[in-house]
Amino acid sequence: MNTSIDPLLFEHLQRISEGIVAVVGPHCEVVIHSFDNPEHSAVYIAGNLTGRKPGAPVPDLSFISGELTRDDADQFNYTTMIGTKLLQSTTNWIRDSRGEIVGALCINIDYSRLVQARDNIDDFIFSVGHLSGLVVEETFARSVDELIETSVLKFLKQENLLSIEEMDRDDKIRIVQYLDQKRLFRIRGAINKLANLLNISRATIYNYRSEKADEATFP
Repeated sequence: MNTSIDPLLFEHLQRISEGIVAVVGPHCEVVIHSFDNPEHSAVYIAGNLTGRKPGAPVPDLSFISGELTRDDADQFNYTTMIGTKLLQSTTNWIRDSRGEIVGALCINIDYSRLVQARDNIDDFIFSVGHLSGLVVEETFARSVDELIETSVLKFLKQENLLSIEEMDRDDKIRIVQYLDQKRLFRIRGAINKLANLLNISRATIYNYRSEKADEATFP
């Protein structure tokens, strides 16, 4: 799969990924993301914990929304929620020769079986008691459609809306502008998918992107 990551670095990261999974075991997954192609950012996956395959989209829209800067530090040993399951995760940013972030090496580990066997592996489990308090709710989308659907559900949740059917015109303007600010529309086919979900036309999506744009702000 094509990627803007330096080929030698990419090869090195693949070997590191396989090495991590070989040591940690089947409850570990390492994913290499290249941010130049957000709808297919997962360019290499070692292990199989989240069901994703190479070609899966970015795990979170913040990776492509302009929120990342060259000064962002790696994120170590934070908790990730996937459904009702808690994983431990680490994200190491991949940088180009200028120091700009062009991708990420993401490590996810399911500790649940190890916790059950803690009496036999106390030394290994000890690190679990020293985790940061950060909990990040990830979608681990397996397709672009799934990424868009979960992004819409996230908006509904934060706006206290029960369903898409409950949304009025103003709500739909807000969700279009919310997803526009998150740069969802950089992903090919996103407008068609969102139009189908909201039961509106592509032209309406374009109109909503500009309507009252100066009044809409989102976290």
